[in-house]
Amino acid sequence: MNDLNFFIYSFIALFVIVDPIMNIPIFIAILEGFSREEFKKTVKRACIVGMLVLIVFTFFGVYIFKYLNIEMASFRIAGGILLLIISLEMLFGRKTKTEYSPEVVAEKREELAVTPLAIPLLTGPGAITTGIVLYGTAKSILDKLELFAAVVLVYTLSYIILSNAHRLFDILGNTGTIVIVRIMGLLLAAISVQFIVDGIRELFL
Repeated sequence: MNDLNFFIYSFIALFVIVDPIMNIPIFIAILEGFSREEFKKTVKRACIVGMLVLIVFTFFGVYIFKYLNIEMASFRIAGGILLLIISLEMLFGRKTKTEYSPEVVAEKREELAVTPLAIPLLTGPGAITTGIVLYGTAKSILDKLELFAAVVLVYTLSYIILSNAHRLFDILGNTGTIVIVRIMGLLLAAISVQFIVDGIRELFL
């Protein structure tokens, strides 16, 4: 695999796993009640945090997990449980944030940007596993630099897509938005359960 092919392969693999397009209705549901400006700030922070976490785990993940004696399966189960909670909130509705004071909104933005938006929605077990595998595939320093560039590009595009999420939902309208959010909540529930099942299977089978 030549250098250009490795970059393209890494970018496609990571972009599919991070999947910002699928995350559009999830981000909108979780950040319900945030102004457009607060929404974009939170998305930006989530993408930066997600990118930094993936870079750290891609280049040092094997050593970190070995040092902490943590199996990827345990991380997958924990992420699945968190996603399941989020999916249930999406399915049954969330309390509005429109009554929050600016101070509370700012605090919520900081919290939500890290968890669950950055971790595990943008950078979950799948993305971390993919990053570690790609790093193991890299055969030279140039390959590793191109892997780093692919990670940066994935999260840059993710920010562009997610920060403009409301434009798509403006077209769909409130009813269309609610329908899609509920459907995505159901799909996210299925994904989260699969995360948990896969983690349990890896641990005990």
